[in-house]
Amino acid sequence: MAHAGTEETTGPPDGGEPETAAVDREFVAALARRGIEMPPDLAPGVLAGNRSLRAMNRLLREAETTDV
Repeated sequence: MAHAGTEETTGPPDGGEPETAAVDREFVAALARRGIEMPPDLAPGVLAGNRSLRAMNRLLREAETTDV
């Protein structure tokens, strides 16, 4: 099944938005600290996946839970 993402998850790696570029730099730095090399041809997909996971994490943290 094809992934029909949003601009946030499928946009260019450095689309000019400072927040997106900062998130990408943070992730690349974390990979480097762990000695993980990201192949340049896979970088756009990996970075988009990371942005998507961060967005999902943000939604899960904001969700209110109730006792049922």
